[in-house]
Amino acid sequence: MIDTEAIFRYKKPNEAKLLEYGFKYDGAVFRREVPVMRKQFMLDICISQSGAVQYKVMETELGEEYTLVNVSSAQGGFVGDVREACEKALTDVAAKCFDTEILKAEQTNRVLRFIRDTFDVKPEFLWKKYPGYAAFRRQDNEKWFAIIMTVDRSRLELPGQGNVEIIDMKADPDTVEELLKHKDYYPAYHMNKKHWFTVCLDGSLTDKELFALIASSFADAA
Repeated sequence: MIDTEAIFRYKKPNEAKLLEYGFKYDGAVFRREVPVMRKQFMLDICISQSGAVQYKVMETELGEEYTLVNVSSAQGGFVGDVREACEKALTDVAAKCFDTEILKAEQTNRVLRFIRDTFDVKPEFLWKKYPGYAAFRRQDNEKWFAIIMTVDRSRLELPGQGNVEIIDMKADPDTVEELLKHKDYYPAYHMNKKHWFTVCLDGSLTDKELFALIASSFADAA
């Protein structure tokens, strides 16, 4: 199976780039056929305006769909080559026709602007496996003072389903211990729980509260 969800995760279609790449818009979807395996197959790709991606792999000579590419139990060498070629073509479309939109929450974007305008620091996306993780570090000593992540709500034992954007910040151990006594503060996710803590970027805290915590974390990282 080709994991299109992983290939197009955090991606938003760019109409101009799709048309430049050779996609045609029919009023409902963008569509293009991409040759693979030296034109033995045609990858018929359809992309909606919302970014939903569908595809079919067609045998060029027979004009029939090659369904084995999406059969997980089909593990032969040839079908593996076809699957790999299709994944490469889809990855190229994702890179050249889509814009990356990793961080989406409104409060997250206000936090990004605050960090940029106050400390002249931009996010660093350091982990290929976790493209939704953004680290922030002081320029003078390169120490981290905040990390924004996109995680499943269950990771923080939050009610409901789906993902939530969170921020990890630094504080001295006594402050961390005191903060965790209050609602909307959580033990640090993926960081040292003695020196870091987590809050959600969903409006649980006001921007004023968040900005004060970020400023304190920045100072703590000195």
